[in-house]
Amino acid sequence: MPFDNRGPNGMPSLSPTTNKSVMPFNNVPTIQDILDGKVKIEDIYPHARGNWAPGKDVSKSYKDTGDDYKRKERDLDILNNMLGSVPPPPQKWKVKVPGGSVSFISLDLAQKYLRRNKLSLKYLSRVAQNHDNSMSRLEIIADSLSKCFLVESLSPSDDIKEVGSAFCIEKNHFITCAHVIKKYNKNNDIFIEDFGSDVIINLFQHGKWHQAELVGVDLAMDIALIKADINVDPFKLSQQYSIGEDVIAIGSPHGYENNVSMGIISSVNRKPMVYENAPDYMFVDLSVFPGSSGGPIVKELTGEVVGMVTLIITDNETEYGLNAGLPVEYIEQFYKSAVK
Repeated sequence: MPFDNRGPNGMPSLSPTTNKSVMPFNNVPTIQDILDGKVKIEDIYPHARGNWAPGKDVSKSYKDTGDDYKRKERDLDILNNMLGSVPPPPQKWKVKVPGGSVSFISLDLAQKYLRRNKLSLKYLSRVAQNHDNSMSRLEIIADSLSKCFLVESLSPSDDIKEVGSAFCIEKNHFITCAHVIKKYNKNNDIFIEDFGSDVIINLFQHGKWHQAELVGVDLAMDIALIKADINVDPFKLSQQYSIGEDVIAIGSPHGYENNVSMGIISSVNRKPMVYENAPDYMFVDLSVFPGSSGGPIVKELTGEVVGMVTLIITDNETEYGLNAGLPVEYIEQFYKSAVK
């Protein structure tokens, strides 16, 4: 409603005179400027834009013809389409099913199939990548899950079962923690020659058990190499990582196969233990529980392994504390030595 005050030429004033509004594209006169006669509506909008200006109206309606009132939006859409990036090449996803797999041309279709058939994400893997080799977080996780396994180690003589995680480092070769194979004391037992000779090792994934054998072990590093006849692509390893970098851990906490947690690398070059040949660890800020040991620490951006979940450092008997991972440098050094 108009205010009681009047403009310079005696016309009703809608509001006190203010500075002109400033918009991203241009300076726009206010309605008050038009009512005060400072600008003519015909000079700004030849099609009048309504009955605001003194004098003869050019148009009887404030509405434009058709969708002309959306002209700016349409022009921007045209410009964006002209400058738009080239569509990515077709993708190929597959879902493992009994007797083979089902392929899809998009991640969305594959996920709908999983939901419709009440299948877990672990059955999903990517066959083709974008031209720039970039992958989303979900793609990284889907690709990584197929390379990770639950480890079960049985010691018949002690009637003890250990459960942990493992991941593929080379064809038919898998890395895990030594204590996943058999519990031991790092302060007293790091030179046991026949370590693990009496255990039965199995890898588990997608409801199927695979028999495995111990190839090599370094008790000071708490790392072991096991071998199994499983056709799975190995992880790529990277020594390029930094504090604050986003990472993903995949493990089998409390025996729940291939659980995913996300966090960051919180620190590096930490030495929480002082026994002989103790390694330096990285600390990771993500969810780790008993059974996560032996699982990979994966860079979220590239899917490369930068470490292995190894231990939880606590002051008491709880499962919570600082989560320590063995850096990939030690893993590569151990693998070369164990295979040789």
